[in-house]
Amino acid sequence: MKKTGSIRRVLLYSVPVMFLAGLIVAAVFATPAPPKSKNAEAGDKSAAAVKPIKFPLSLWAKADEGDYSGGRNCTNCHRTAAESYERSPHAIFMKDPHNPVDKAGCEGCHGPSKGHVAHRKEEEGLFQNVVSYNHGKPEDIAAACLRCHNDTMTLSHWKRSQHSRAGVSCTTCHQMHWADRLGVNRIRVADDQRNSDFTNKVGKTVTASIWPNQPEPKALLKTNESTLCGTCHRKVVSEFRHNFHHPVPEGRLVCSDCHSTHPNKDERKNLQTTKQACITCHADKAGPFVYEHDPTSNLTGEGCVECHNPHGSPNPALLTSFSRGLCIKCHTDKSVNHNPGRTCWDSGCHSSIHGSNHSAVFLQR
Repeated sequence: MKKTGSIRRVLLYSVPVMFLAGLIVAAVFATPAPPKSKNAEAGDKSAAAVKPIKFPLSLWAKADEGDYSGGRNCTNCHRTAAESYERSPHAIFMKDPHNPVDKAGCEGCHGPSKGHVAHRKEEEGLFQNVVSYNHGKPEDIAAACLRCHNDTMTLSHWKRSQHSRAGVSCTTCHQMHWADRLGVNRIRVADDQRNSDFTNKVGKTVTASIWPNQPEPKALLKTNESTLCGTCHRKVVSEFRHNFHHPVPEGRLVCSDCHSTHPNKDERKNLQTTKQACITCHADKAGPFVYEHDPTSNLTGEGCVECHNPHGSPNPALLTSFSRGLCIKCHTDKSVNHNPGRTCWDSGCHSSIHGSNHSAVFLQR
């Protein structure tokens, strides 16, 4: 009996001890790995999210400092272009000694010269190692230009613009060199070539200035704004030939006074209606009025262009229709039983047609 009791006591004490030992061993082997630091986790995520850099930005991203020659390699073949570049406004900024090597001189725009020189005799690889603004795709040209001009607009904004969808690149309107590597003049209109077409040295027919007395082109534009924009927007050019038009042909206005060619994120914050753009010059139509004509307030119509064609019209005041025919487009109930014999606003009745502080039907008094 004593032997049996002693065995029982040993079992009673040994079982809990063995159980605790098992728990300790399990805890030791099941200890989780130390948590990663936040920086390590961010590194893993960024590594997975990084996309391969596309051409042409890859030229600068993959280049070493030894791939740049400081423009020495460029002048050997492109002497004329280099000389015209020296006289351009670009040169002042590209020669800034504080610029990094990838944003200095010719290589700041065209990429490091080492790869281009090494493959210059290879027809297939010629434009794979240099940014060509004559042979490149519009999206490649925009990506190269916006490396420095991202304060004007970002690449994502350019991709959403109408110019991007139409395949218009930066160099469609702007040019850095007034002469190419063979010394051939680019588009630049001389005074004796206005209002005519002329043929340049490479046999291309170039449209000269559409109208005389145009302001000198700025921002390295190829020619004056009206001629440059009119190259694509032919319908607008024909509208400016009407008797009544905004004074663009006279040189008192340019296209960019009303239109923004470089939309960016700042303009999204200050988005203007058509009326807000028009009252910049036509302040007498600004209001606010107690009684405002709905189309002019952008509430029910398209603002000022509901009644006016801003580029040009055969009707006075750039109206889209003549006389009371304009009003009955909306007020059809007045077309038969309300005929004052004159225009609605000239008959002495609705003279405050843009807005009134006295009458809900825009009477003068």
